[in-house]
Amino acid sequence: MGPNDIPPSSFHSFEQAMQSLSQRLSSRGLMRESVVARLLQHVALRLGEDMDAPFKAHGLNTTLWTSMLVIYAAQGHRLKPSELSVFMNSSRTNSTRVARELGRHGFVRRVADESDGRQRFLQLTEKGVDFVQQQLPGRRRHVREVFDGFEPQEFTELERLLRKLLGTLDKRAAAR
Repeated sequence: MGPNDIPPSSFHSFEQAMQSLSQRLSSRGLMRESVVARLLQHVALRLGEDMDAPFKAHGLNTTLWTSMLVIYAAQGHRLKPSELSVFMNSSRTNSTRVARELGRHGFVRRVADESDGRQRFLQLTEKGVDFVQQQLPGRRRHVREVFDGFEPQEFTELERLLRKLLGTLDKRAAAR
């Protein structure tokens, strides 16, 4: 299925405007790259909104959910805040904010390490463990449904292309 076979989406008006601009500027190649870059941003925004939707009723978002899942998967359902920031690919400041927010909801508490009282862990509470266990099957189903329209080989190719793009972006970031 080519791009012209796909019905109009929420991106259609932007794409139409870019096509018009491209014709006026006679720069079709550059505009195509700009459209694809903006399309990725648009898809990322829509995907974020879709992934957040099931958690809004609980006052959570995907970042908070994923943080809970990372802690849930850790030995004893506890993790050092610095380990959370590594898993989440975020700053320690952001991990602190996430831990506070999860604590405010009663899903996480800070506990001291038994062998070194200065060391702190983020520990899922019983409420947090129960929440993850209740939400996990629905979350798996939700994510599968998002990608339902893809054939297995298309999904594999999408993953390959996104990883290739990420590699380029990582190299550019390292060079700055």
